[in-house]
Amino acid sequence: QVQERIAQAEIPSDAKPALGPLSSVIGEIYRYTLESKTMPLVELKALQGWVLEREFRKVPGVVDVVSWGGGIKQYQVTVDPERLRAYNLTLKQVFDAVAANNANAGGSYIREGQYALMVRGIGLVRSNEDVEDIVVAAQKGTPVRVRDIGRAGIGHTIRFGVLGRDHDDDLVQGIVLMRKGENPDAVIRGVREKIAELQKTLPAEVVMRPYYSRDRLVQTTVATVMRNLIEGAALVIVLLSLFLYNLRAALIVALVIPLSLLFAFVFMDLRGIPANLLSLGAIDFGIIVDGAVIMTENILRHLSEKQMTGPRVLREVQHAALEVARPLTFAVMIIMTVYVPILTFQRIEGKLFRPMAVTISLAVIGSLVLTLTLLPVLTTFLFRRPPSERESPLLRWLRAPYLPALRFCLRRSAVPIGVTAAMFALALFAFTLLGKEFLPELDEGDLWLRVKFPIGISLEDASPYVHDIRELLLTFPEVRVVVSQLGAPDDGTDPNGPDTAEFYVGLEPRERWRMRDKDRLVEAMSARLEDIRGITTNFSQPIKDNVDEALAGVKGELGIKLYGQDVFVLEAKAREIAAVLAGIRGVADLDYDHLVGQPQLQVVVDRLAAARFGINVQDIQDVIEAGTRGRVVTEIFEGERRFGLAVRFASTGDALARLKTLTVSAPSGERIPLTQLAEFVKTEGFSQILREGSQRRIAIKWSVRERDMGSLVAEAMEKVEASVKLPEGYQIVWSGRFEDQQRALARLYVIVPLVIFIIFILLFSAFQSIGDALLIMLNLPFALIGGTLALFLWRTNFNISAAVGYIAVFGVSVLNGVVLVSSIRQARTEGLGVGDAVLRGCALRFRPIVVSGIVAVTGFIPAALSHGIGSEIQRPLARVVIGGLLSSTVLTLLVLPVIYALVAGRSEPATPQAESA
Repeated sequence: QVQERIAQAEIPSDAKPALGPLSSVIGEIYRYTLESKTMPLVELKALQGWVLEREFRKVPGVVDVVSWGGGIKQYQVTVDPERLRAYNLTLKQVFDAVAANNANAGGSYIREGQYALMVRGIGLVRSNEDVEDIVVAAQKGTPVRVRDIGRAGIGHTIRFGVLGRDHDDDLVQGIVLMRKGENPDAVIRGVREKIAELQKTLPAEVVMRPYYSRDRLVQTTVATVMRNLIEGAALVIVLLSLFLYNLRAALIVALVIPLSLLFAFVFMDLRGIPANLLSLGAIDFGIIVDGAVIMTENILRHLSEKQMTGPRVLREVQHAALEVARPLTFAVMIIMTVYVPILTFQRIEGKLFRPMAVTISLAVIGSLVLTLTLLPVLTTFLFRRPPSERESPLLRWLRAPYLPALRFCLRRSAVPIGVTAAMFALALFAFTLLGKEFLPELDEGDLWLRVKFPIGISLEDASPYVHDIRELLLTFPEVRVVVSQLGAPDDGTDPNGPDTAEFYVGLEPRERWRMRDKDRLVEAMSARLEDIRGITTNFSQPIKDNVDEALAGVKGELGIKLYGQDVFVLEAKAREIAAVLAGIRGVADLDYDHLVGQPQLQVVVDRLAAARFGINVQDIQDVIEAGTRGRVVTEIFEGERRFGLAVRFASTGDALARLKTLTVSAPSGERIPLTQLAEFVKTEGFSQILREGSQRRIAIKWSVRERDMGSLVAEAMEKVEASVKLPEGYQIVWSGRFEDQQRALARLYVIVPLVIFIIFILLFSAFQSIGDALLIMLNLPFALIGGTLALFLWRTNFNISAAVGYIAVFGVSVLNGVVLVSSIRQARTEGLGVGDAVLRGCALRFRPIVVSGIVAVTGFIPAALSHGIGSEIQRPLARVVIGGLLSSTVLTLLVLPVIYALVAGRSEPATPQAESA
C-alpha cells in the first residue's frame, strides 16, 4: 500500500523515492570504521559498498548496512571548453557519444550445423583508455575522440558527508542495522563471526576497527541487574532462615524462587515473549515467596501446636493448606489484576513495562501452583516429626512490642486513625513537591553530541571545526574514542546538511573517570565547547537520540512544534519562543530548526535571449550541470561492481568565475556566453521545508538539565503562552518526552480506577461483605503513604517507573489485607467476639505478614541503592515498593484491625474480654 501511494505522488522526475529498511529506531547495533594507509579512499568506499555491505546482509537478522564517509567512485570525462569550441562540438554530442559507445547487445541466435550459437554484441568500455577512444564526431573524415577534447579519469561523486575518528579526518564507516523484532545478542554474535571471516579475505592493508556494539550496553546492564538479583535472592534466603528459624522450612520456601522463574521463562519462551531489563530487574523474590511464606508458616504452626506425627501429619498438613488456599488464590488474582494497567501501555513505555508485567504475573502464578501443590508435599516428607516451637529471636523481638501496641490502638482508636490521616495528608503534600518526568534516563555508557554550524557553511570549511571538536573531546581522560559524522551519508537516510555534525563519544569504564558523574562531565564538555563561536550543541546518548527523534520528530529531549503556512512567520515566532525559553532555569542545548538563510546562486534563464538564439532551456541546464557536478550518462562495470561515468567541464580556479565563462552552442553554430542567456543572482533561500500532518512546521528543541521535566514544562507553557502571540491559523504543540508522559498518565488515570473497582469486586466475591472489601482497600492509601514519602526522602522524581512501583505495591498490600481479614473472620467463626477475634487473628498472622513484608522489601534493596549502568529505571520502582510495603505492613497490622473492630463492633456488643483488651 505504501508503494502504491508513493507511485501516485507527484514528485520531480529525477527524484527516486525508496522505502527504508525494516528496522526499529534502536536498530543500530554495530558500528565500525574501515581504514587503510595505502588504499585510496574511493577504493575503500567501494570495498565497503560492494563487498562488506553484501556480506553483512547475509547475517541472519541484519536488514541493512549504512555507509558513511569516503567518496563514491566515479569515472569522469573532463571536457576542456576551449577544445570543445575549437572542434565546434556541442555538449550534447559528447553526452550522446559517450552513452552510445558503452553497450552490449543480444542478437538472438544463429544455426551452425547442429548447434545454436547465441549472438552477443560486446561494446562495453572497460577502462579510461576505452573511454578516451570513443569517437564524438568525424570532421572531414577525421574522427574527433574524447581524448581530443578532454581526458578520462577516476574521481568521486559530490560528497555530502565526511567521517572522522580521533585524529583521522577522512575515513569510511559502516553501521549495521538489525531487522525489527530480532534478538540483538544473536545478531551481534553473527556480525562478529562474519567480521572474523572477512578479516581473512580482506586485503592485508585494510583494517576493520569497531567502536560501538550494542552488546556492550546489554552486557553491562544485565550484569547490573543480575548482581541486584543475586544480592536480593541472597538477602531473601538469609532473612527466611532468620525469621522462620528452621533451615528445612527456609529451603522449602527458597525452592519456590527458581521453580517459579523457570515456570515464567518457559511460558515466555513458548509464547515468544521477550525478556528485557525490567522483566528481570523488577522481579522481587520477596513478592514471589509471599504465598509460600504464608503457607509454610501456617503448616508449621499447625504441626507445632498439635504435635502430630506419623500418618496424622498428612491430614494436618492438608487441613492447614486448605485453610489458606482460598485467600492465597484470591490474593494472586488481585496481584495479577493490578498489573492490567501496565499491559495497556503503548509505545516506548509499553515496550519497557509490558514484558515486566507478564514476567511477574507468570512468576506469581507459578509460585501459587507450587505453594498449593509442592510445598504441602515437601513439608509432609521433611516434617515427620513435629517442628520445634521455638520462635526466631528476631521475630520474638519484633513481636514483643506489637501486641501491647495493638491493644493501645484498640483502646485509643482515634490516635492511630488520626496519625494515619495526617501521614496520608503529608504524603499528598509531598507528592505535589516531587519532580515529574516521563522515564528516568538510562545511562548507556556513552554520549552523542550534535553540533550546529551557521547555515550555508561548506563541507570543506566545516571539517576543520569538526577536527578541533574531536581533539577537544579527546583531552578528557573519560573519553576513549570520538567519531564524527559531518553532513549526511551517501544514501540520504539522515538528511543533514554540512551545517550539522554528530559525534559519538565513547566513554571509558566508570572506575577510570575523574568526574563524579556523567552530568558533571557533560557540563565540563559544554563549557569547553562554548569557546568555539557560532555553534550550538546538544548532548544526548546514541539510543536516546534516535528514540527521541523517532517518537517526537524532534532532535531533542523536549520540543515545541509550531505549525503554519508562512515559513518566515514560523521562523520569526520560533526565535521569540527560543528567547523566552532561554530565560528558564534548567533549559539546556536550546536550538530551533532554521528554515531560511541558505545561500544560493540562482542562474535565472532569460527566455527572450535564449529564444533569439534558438537555444532551449535544457541546453542551458546541460551546461550548468556539466560545469558543476557533471552529468552521469552511463555506467562502467568492474566485474559485478558498476560505477557511474559522468561528463563534466574541467574545474580549475574560481568556481563562479569559471561557470560564467562557459558558452552554449546555438543551432547556427555560434557560441553564446552563458552570461548573455541567464542572470547570476546570489540570494538566500529555504534551507529546509519541514511538513507534518500536511502542514508546514518548525520545531524548537531543548534538553533538561538539573531540573525535573514536569515543572520545567509547566513554567515554559505559562511563559510562552503569556509572551508569544500567534497569528490566526498558527498553532503550538508540545512534544517530546513530556507528550509521552501525558499520554501514559492519561491512560493510567482511566485504567487504574477501573482496576481498583475490579479489585473491590474480587474482594466482595471472596468475603461476601462490602465492609470487609472496603476495609481491605484501605491498604491502597496505606501503601501510597510510604511509596510517596520514599520518593520524597530519596529525592526521586515521579515517573512511569515509579507509577509502576505503586501498581506493584498495591497488589502485595492487598494480599496482606486479605490474609489478616481472613484470619480475623476465621476467629469469629470459632465463636470469639470482635475484640478477641481481632487480637487472635493479628497474633496468628503477625509472622507471615511481617516476614513476607520484610522479605519483599529486602529483595528490592539492592535495586533501590544501585547506581550501576542499567539501574536507573529500576530505582524509582524499587524505592516506591520499599516505602509502600513498609508503611502498608505497619499500618495493616496496627490500623486495619482498629478500623475492623470499630466497624464490626457496631453490629455486635463487646465481650468482657474485648473490653479488657
